[in-house]
Amino acid sequence: MSGYGDFEFERKFVVHELPALAASDPSPALIVQAYVFAADGYAVRIRVQGPAPAEPDRTPGELVEALGDESIGTMTAKGPAAGGTRYEAERELDPMVAGQIVRRAAHVVAKIRYSVWLGEDGWVLDRFLGTNAPLVLAEVERGGPVVDLTIPEFCATEVSEDDRFRNEYLAHHPFSGWADAYRSQLTRQGPSFVDTLGHNRFEGT
Repeated sequence: MSGYGDFEFERKFVVHELPALAASDPSPALIVQAYVFAADGYAVRIRVQGPAPAEPDRTPGELVEALGDESIGTMTAKGPAAGGTRYEAERELDPMVAGQIVRRAAHVVAKIRYSVWLGEDGWVLDRFLGTNAPLVLAEVERGGPVVDLTIPEFCATEVSEDDRFRNEYLAHHPFSGWADAYRSQLTRQGPSFVDTLGHNRFEGT
C-alpha cells in the first residue's frame, strides 16, 4: 500500500451461503481475535491466526489452544471507517502472549477465512463461528480505494458502511442476537451497494 501508510481500503458484503468457490482455497485460516478496546469507531485488536481445524465447533479458548506452535499473533489499532477507507496499524505480537490475551478476553470473534482470486482482485470469505454463526462476509481489499468493482454473484448486499458488521461490533453484539431482525430488514428494503466509488459492475449481468 505504498503512498498510503497504515490505511486499508476495502469493501464488505453479506453472503447468504458460503459459495462452493471457497473450497478452492487449499489452506483456509482460523482467526480468533479479541477486542480489548472498542469505542466510536476506534479499536484495539489482538489476533491469533493459524491453519483451520477440521472440526472448528469449539470454544475460542479451545481453538487457540489447538493452534499451538502454528499460530501467529498480531496487535492492531484501528480508526473509524469512511468511504471504504480505515486507518489500521498492525504489528507482530508473540503468539503465546496473543493467545493468552485472547483466551482471557470477554469480547472475542472466531472465524474461518478462505482466500480466493476473482479477476484481478483478491477476496476473502469469512465464515463466522460460535455466537456469530451462520454469518458469512466477503471482503475485497486493494492498495488504494476500491473503485469500479466487479461484484460477484454471491454478494447479497453491501455493508461497507454498516458498523454492525465490523468485527468489534460483532464481538460485543453477536449476530445470532439480531440476525432475524436484520434478515427482515433486508427483505423489506432490498439489497444496496455503495455508489460513490466509481462504477459497480455485477457478475452475471
